[in-house]
Amino acid sequence: MKLCVHELPRTSAGQDEVPAAPPRCGHAAPGDDLARAVWLGGLAAPVPLCSGLGRCGRCRVRFHDLSVAPDPLPEEEEILGPDLLARGWRLACRRQITDAMGPELHLDVPAPEKMTVMTTAAPSLPKQDHLALAVDLGTTSLYWRLIAVPDVREEPAPDDFSLLCRPPLPVSVVAEGHDLNPQAGAGADVMSRLAVASAPEGRARLARLVRDHLAALLRQQTASLPGIPVERLVLAANTAMTDIFLDRDISGLCAAPYRRSHAGGCGLTVEGLPPLLIPPLPAPFVGGDISAGLLRLLADGLPRPLLLADLGTNGELALVDARGRLWLASVPLGPALEGIGPQCGRMAGPGSITRFEVSPLGLACHSVDGPLAAGADVQGISATGYLSLLALLLRLGCLDADGHFRTPASPLARRVAPPPQQARTGLRLPLPYGQWLAAADVE
Repeated sequence: MKLCVHELPRTSAGQDEVPAAPPRCGHAAPGDDLARAVWLGGLAAPVPLCSGLGRCGRCRVRFHDLSVAPDPLPEEEEILGPDLLARGWRLACRRQITDAMGPELHLDVPAPEKMTVMTTAAPSLPKQDHLALAVDLGTTSLYWRLIAVPDVREEPAPDDFSLLCRPPLPVSVVAEGHDLNPQAGAGADVMSRLAVASAPEGRARLARLVRDHLAALLRQQTASLPGIPVERLVLAANTAMTDIFLDRDISGLCAAPYRRSHAGGCGLTVEGLPPLLIPPLPAPFVGGDISAGLLRLLADGLPRPLLLADLGTNGELALVDARGRLWLASVPLGPALEGIGPQCGRMAGPGSITRFEVSPLGLACHSVDGPLAAGADVQGISATGYLSLLALLLRLGCLDADGHFRTPASPLARRVAPPPQQARTGLRLPLPYGQWLAAADVE
């Protein structure tokens, strides 16, 4: 069938508004998971989904033709409510493409947040400078910098990794930004990506999503810099993200004994992108992001011992001891650290509560930028926010050891935790800025 996805303006998400732009169209087959058909098909901008738990509501789609909208499920009644269900909204993670949906299916999706981009360079650059794009491809987020590198007399070949081992060049940042990894529709953690990438067609689709994203980024950023091509792309990522990007076999990362398909530290060619440099991949779950960080720290001459920790969906640790020996470890941290699953859960960033404190007036909330002002636009709670909240509630006696809400004894605790309310999705504790703690999320 032909699948067409219309993006609604963000301010009207969930409302019966007219989409702001023409739809993106692709093809899907009966039996395909609807969420994957939409987001892994590149028909909608990435959103941090809860991997099919049916709890975050971010995969909601609206059927234009109500006659083909499937009957509501209990999970959809809890998350969406009767008003949205009556207007054709459903949870895509709970749905499959069926023949009954017809030869052409039109869906609406709420527009996600836009990519954050900051331009810092002067309007003109020296003609002798070269542009390079440095990318940190995380399981959840994609961070990038477009940098101007002074010309060097002895330009190394694209596969000469000694370029990164030299002392840092005096580069200048032209622009930088971050966005969600466009593969987010496959699930929030490394294992869900590996599951999709286990099939060659799934791996090719995931690889194409990131490659197309970077190609579009390059076109956008270099449009204002005519005549200055981007001559190099450096991509630092964990081993799974690296091999999926390169469309290489990832079977060695899916089961013990784990093994790498290659050791990195090489230059490659990827169609549609500048010459690519991959930092070394030291171990099956210690990747090029750690290598790139270590190279920079060692080039800066930091005293040893030193410890580099990259704590994301996968946690990676690198210790350089006083004798110069390198010790490596990795640990799966999972999407729980990113607020995925709880009803008000959201990745840490602007617009999310990352920490709670007790003040004389009750709960004080903080974001990554500091204390939140009255009337701030809060869109959710990160996992660190949830953990700090539960610690406070336990200490104040608002929760018992089994996670049940209790009526606290002290006046301060009662200001912090007003009586729980019965909502459509169950018992929940009201929080500042329109947020809440659901009893189902405490576990």
